[in-house]
Amino acid sequence: MGVMGVWVVGAVADDRIEEARRRFPDAAGVHGTWPMSSADMSQWCEPLAPEELLDGTSEQAARIDEIVRFADAVHRVRNDETEVDEFQDYLLHAVPQQESKGMFCSAVPRGDGGAALMWGLGRDTALRIPGCCGEFLFDAAQVSAALPAAEQALLLPPPRRARVTARIRMWLDEMADDPNCDIDELIDGPLRVLRYAARTGVGAVGLTLWY
Repeated sequence: MGVMGVWVVGAVADDRIEEARRRFPDAAGVHGTWPMSSADMSQWCEPLAPEELLDGTSEQAARIDEIVRFADAVHRVRNDETEVDEFQDYLLHAVPQQESKGMFCSAVPRGDGGAALMWGLGRDTALRIPGCCGEFLFDAAQVSAALPAAEQALLLPPPRRARVTARIRMWLDEMADDPNCDIDELIDGPLRVLRYAARTGVGAVGLTLWY
């Protein structure tokens, strides 16, 4: 039986964000946060080959072991929240239930859409995107505060977008079973949701689920 990675970014009303934080304080407190320890951050950064993952992007093609190493690093740095199943189930039911301006969903057989995007953007940009590797829990005020950094990371001029797209395709070819993945939507969808949330004065969540 195959595994499906689902990355969801959705707009959520502030009262639902507050309820999630009240009902699941431990899970909500760490969801989408980077490790507090600088040593943990160093352990996340150091295994990644800087010539391949910096925004400048090496001309040398990334090797499969480098892609796998990055995938492992993303998996490690995402928090293993307590109460995670109930917490994520609550958030999943709080977002809009079909794709729209307020909801983006990437379902990748044997893959991880959030990690694919982080790889495509490069390590330095991944570190600057609000949240942690595609996961976050923002109320309306936090969405407004996070939006400028998200726009800086995801509004790509054509030459850079072409490089990011090629890197995402490389990731998917090596790490997933989805040759028809909509890469443009993978880049544009999360920012669309954050802009919608900021425009309408609501919060937003990002979560990764495995089925």
